[in-house]
Amino acid sequence: MEHITKYGIHRALEPKGILPQPAWKIDNTMNIYEDEILIEVKTISINSSSFRQICTENENDIAKIKEIVLKIVELRGKLHNPITNTGGILYGQVKKIGKNYKNLFKIKEGDYVIPLVSLSMIPLKIYKINNIDIRLPQLQVEGEAILFSSYPLVKVYDDIKVEHLIALMDEAGSCIQSYKAAKKGDKVLIMGANGKIGLLCAFAVREKIGADGEIIGIVYSDESKRLLEKYSIFNEVYICDATQPIESYRILQLNENKLFDFTINCINTFNTEAFSILSTKNKGTIYYSNLTINYNTACLTAEGIGRDITIIPYKGYADGHADFTIGIFRKYNELRELIDLWMKKDVSMKIDKEEKLYIKTSENLVKEINIEEFVFNSNEIKEVVVKTLKVAKYECNVLITGESGVGKEVIAHIIHKVSNRNNALYIKINCSSIPENLLESEFFGYEKGAFTGANKEGKLGFFELANGGTLFLDEVGELPLSLQAKFLRAIQEKEIYRIGGVTPIKVDVRIVAATNRDLNEMVKCGLFREDLYYRLNVLQIRIPALRERKSDIIPLAKHFIEKYNKRFSMGKYLEQSALLYMTKSQWKGNIRELENLIQRLLINTDNNGITVIDVINNMDKKEDKSNCIDFTLEGEIGKTEYNMLKEAKSQYGTTRKMADALGISQSSIVRKLKKHNL
Repeated sequence: MEHITKYGIHRALEPKGILPQPAWKIDNTMNIYEDEILIEVKTISINSSSFRQICTENENDIAKIKEIVLKIVELRGKLHNPITNTGGILYGQVKKIGKNYKNLFKIKEGDYVIPLVSLSMIPLKIYKINNIDIRLPQLQVEGEAILFSSYPLVKVYDDIKVEHLIALMDEAGSCIQSYKAAKKGDKVLIMGANGKIGLLCAFAVREKIGADGEIIGIVYSDESKRLLEKYSIFNEVYICDATQPIESYRILQLNENKLFDFTINCINTFNTEAFSILSTKNKGTIYYSNLTINYNTACLTAEGIGRDITIIPYKGYADGHADFTIGIFRKYNELRELIDLWMKKDVSMKIDKEEKLYIKTSENLVKEINIEEFVFNSNEIKEVVVKTLKVAKYECNVLITGESGVGKEVIAHIIHKVSNRNNALYIKINCSSIPENLLESEFFGYEKGAFTGANKEGKLGFFELANGGTLFLDEVGELPLSLQAKFLRAIQEKEIYRIGGVTPIKVDVRIVAATNRDLNEMVKCGLFREDLYYRLNVLQIRIPALRERKSDIIPLAKHFIEKYNKRFSMGKYLEQSALLYMTKSQWKGNIRELENLIQRLLINTDNNGITVIDVINNMDKKEDKSNCIDFTLEGEIGKTEYNMLKEAKSQYGTTRKMADALGISQSSIVRKLKKHNL
């Protein structure tokens, strides 16, 4: 039992029996066990990637930022951003020490301490957020936290300001790791040289490489370049955008003789892996000081240009890292001055620059990832794309919502292509298209001989096939309750059991789900598990209906005309009046309805010029007759069928239950729902 309480396993609630960090939710009741200590929390420093994500998502609105932080802690029992999968660190006063707490750091009640572990594993309660310093970023709070015997601590030093100490301890691992990896006389490149991590790494490396070594810094602005050139730590400073590797390579005028022995990437932005590799010589070393970088992409890029490079990924804790970093900070006056200046900078300006970078990337997205069907002009979809790009690089699950035919699958594809999993499999599954009695075997697989008719060799399920990649669950609201518990277990514990199997199989899958249903309402009606809903809905992307973004209608129509003209060997075009009429339509079937209409127009019209009359005559009957009365037998039967299906869907939720109630097969229900856009 000792190791369970020592490491905090007893605090894990969802799922039980694991360490606090990977747990979705932990017990944050503040009644301590005998081997725990209670901390009165004064200050919280949020991880920079987490804080930046929260700020950009909420446009630097302090009230909204407070609300999000409190919501995360309430939901998870810890400050563990489910989107970035990061936390931060805290500073506080020891309030109570359990009698069996292994006091390795000789603390006593009343001491002020900083735990050297992430808030993603600390049981935490925040009663009030008094102030947020957006520059640091640090929160002044009233709260409490629980620490376990295994958590290392540092006491607050009288000669170092608390805000400085918190900032140092947040990055102490990078400082000592850079020192260990450097060699005397090395030529070193530091990307993001003007940031807190870049500055700490620069002074640590100088300790190792000596006066014969050389440190080159890369910054993003002329202001940062001028500032660093006033100090002696860097031999040269260049301005370049590391997300543009070829351009940056040219700016530094690199060639085989000028490449670096050691590159330290301190830029907390995606797509900087390529420049790190290009700038480092064969047999050189790269250290990535943050979790944003895609380690797989870096390795494959090095392989692609034929360089044998030692790649060191981010490592948080290292023995002695706190004392080492404090020593470096105390030794160099220049470092203290630069850290002071860094703490006074305007973070909001940096966030604005990143926002522009996302928008710039979105405009080139179609060309870069070759998604030909992704045509848009509206600001509404640009905002969706920007949000998609932001979340794609994080490992969180995503729920895409919107009506049928709006393009949910395209957004899911983008998430995979831009993510760190883009070299692994992307598997698309429509949950409503698989008969319920086959769902479990399709998703989880089965062992050989598991049941009558089973494949003699057994079968891999979708979770195993997508291991390391992305599993797209379209129409996830159609999953039966009986299977939802198994999905929850697969997501939270990252393991599955095949049918007939007794050995758990580890799987690492990112889930992107899509639905045209209101899952929150389904939860209230008992048709969808609340815990599964929260695991899937870490971040939600809503795609607006086509009638809500009418500036996309004409570009899409022209795109489909061009596409099907080529396919059908035609040369037809839409007259301006036809295009204008389309912008006035409601498009209940969204993009899918528009595409179908274009195909009908090309096939059914005789002249090359497609008129507004042609459009009216070929519009979907449901759309065309929305403002008139249909007295035909076919029309009346269709209306009755539509109303019965709509009522059954509302009442029963799943296609299986609907089929039982209406006395027809489940496949017929699925087909009819699609027919009526339900």
